[in-house]
Amino acid sequence: MRNIMQGLRLVLLLLFPVLLLGMSLSGGAGASDIVIIANPGVTADSLSREAISDIYQGHKGKWENGRTIRVVMLKKGATHERFSEEVVGLSTANLKKLWKKVIFSGSGTPPKILRSEDKCVEYIAATDGAIGYISTATNHEGVKVIEIQ
Repeated sequence: MRNIMQGLRLVLLLLFPVLLLGMSLSGGAGASDIVIIANPGVTADSLSREAISDIYQGHKGKWENGRTIRVVMLKKGATHERFSEEVVGLSTANLKKLWKKVIFSGSGTPPKILRSEDKCVEYIAATDGAIGYISTATNHEGVKVIEIQ
């Protein structure tokens, strides 16, 4: 009986960190808490993570219909960090460096940087071709939600 109890303890000790990791990945820190939003005139209904990453790294500047993509980013915060790392695949510092290179080389238009998610929604609703990201908790009335594939 004692051996069984020790075996159960060992299993629990080994599984507990795995369960905690799984909970943290599916909880408030995941990309599932991020909503990609666009101006209602954008024709795309969904984008792959790769396509979103290409847009946010300055590699893709036109929508399928030829209209210019207007990139909108948050200045800082938890949503910006999660989006940068989990969707774009870069740290916020590396994303900022990358945009400095794009702007310096003249190969792209700098993103519109906004201080709040509410301002992102407002700007994107009023700007043709704009795309951005917010947390699921932010009201996104007036913009189109783009599904992440």
